[in-house]
Amino acid sequence: MQDIKPLLVFAAVLEHGSMNAAAAALGMTPSAVSQHVGRLERQYSVKLLNRSTRRMAPTEAGRALAASCTCLLACADDAFAMLENVKTEIGGEIKIALPSGIAAHPALHNSLRRLKAEHPAIRPLLLFGDSLLDLQRDTVDIALRGGEHALDDENLVARFLTRQQWRICASPAYLAAHTVEKPQDLAALDWLYYAPANLPMHRGTDFFTLHIGQGLHCSQLGALTELVKAGLGMAIFLDGDVAADLASGRLKALLPDWRLPEIDVYAVTPYRVQSATTETVLRILLEEFGRFEAV
Repeated sequence: MQDIKPLLVFAAVLEHGSMNAAAAALGMTPSAVSQHVGRLERQYSVKLLNRSTRRMAPTEAGRALAASCTCLLACADDAFAMLENVKTEIGGEIKIALPSGIAAHPALHNSLRRLKAEHPAIRPLLLFGDSLLDLQRDTVDIALRGGEHALDDENLVARFLTRQQWRICASPAYLAAHTVEKPQDLAALDWLYYAPANLPMHRGTDFFTLHIGQGLHCSQLGALTELVKAGLGMAIFLDGDVAADLASGRLKALLPDWRLPEIDVYAVTPYRVQSATTETVLRILLEEFGRFEAV
């Protein structure tokens, strides 16, 4: 890419009528301005300015170049105005990457309702998936991530949203046919899982390690929820992701007096400085997830 600064300097010389005046306007020295104009003339073997001790005027080539420079400056002004609008104007499309399981989270629902009511010019594009996207390559504005995945890239900026707890859940129909009174009973039942895991459980001073990795493997968290609700077995879920199902009775928590680990959920952005639109969406997400309490 060629350096366009000499063109901008030449345009300033014509606009202000002299190299001294152009230098003052650009915050440069007159000799630096002269060097930029001379560089253009030498590089293209063309004379752009007729100069004397009393006056300066563009040549025919200089007048032709001036017309192109005027277009260049207008495009630059438009570009700067666009950047200023992006920085301050709230609206337009915003890409949000989310794990599929969080689609049922009440705080997400409330956030989307508020965006529609308070900022109808914002158009969220929700990218549901359970693999990690490259936020810069995939031009993602915000990603919701849990656990260490939110903090494993020092180039990303993570804001704490909420803390959730794992719960073992099954459908009422499945539990009607299977009795679970203690953690040791879990191994003999039907498991569905997204990823293998060894999770510590405790109740007071009693401890147990839950081994998950046998049974029906499901590669999508949202589908996993539906299969468990259909009565195919048990699975672990983050409490917020199944809050509505637990409240309605579509799912029931097993061994509720035993505590499983908690996981922190973050809103992650690829850049530290955000547009006004991104900051607005982040603020609403932080407020809604911050006030959420699991059942």
